[in-house]
Amino acid sequence: MSLFDRISNLTKATLHEALNKLENPVLMTGQYLRNLEEDLRIAEKLLKEQRMNVSIQERKQQDALEAARYSEAQALAALEAGDDVKARAAAAAKIRHEELAGQYGEEASQARSRVVELEIRLEEGKQEYARLKEKRNELAARARKVEEQNQAQRPNFSSGLESGAAARGFERMEEKILEWEAGSQLRGTTSTGSEGSSSLEDNSAVNDELQRLKDQLNSRKEG
Repeated sequence: MSLFDRISNLTKATLHEALNKLENPVLMTGQYLRNLEEDLRIAEKLLKEQRMNVSIQERKQQDALEAARYSEAQALAALEAGDDVKARAAAAAKIRHEELAGQYGEEASQARSRVVELEIRLEEGKQEYARLKEKRNELAARARKVEEQNQAQRPNFSSGLESGAAARGFERMEEKILEWEAGSQLRGTTSTGSEGSSSLEDNSAVNDELQRLKDQLNSRKEG
């Protein structure tokens, strides 16, 4: 092989290496599949965390409801004993526990919604992964066929440089980059409220609760 032929083939190999990095379906789809695998792992981790969060919030809700029932019993006992101060404190505690139970119930509901959403996304992602993996195998087979054809039709540089082919190659590179740029322009959680607390022992809600408990106690005595 002459020096001219070796230089021509080296230039052609360098150009084809750049084109392969941009257009090789095995490399491109392989990287995409790896990215999708990582997304699926993250989604599975989030799903596990949200399912655990549902259980935690539901347990906290039940604990708060139980505490509310206990506070109501304390308030009734205090009223029977004529201890209004203790009854008022117990009634206020009951209201606080009921508010917490409602808050935990809402958080559990939101977590359940996130679980459903993640389950749907995860299933869609797995289906997409399977489809793309099959597509990758198809593209790889087609790429091998094209490469075999290119090997059989490799031009003879002894007849002179094919500058037109090189120019077309660079045009293909530019078109590929333009496709990426156009695609990138087309692609483009649930805040949890802070818990607030306030003194309840002197507000109207406590007064209403005390009156309800007194009425309940009086009805027991009359019965």
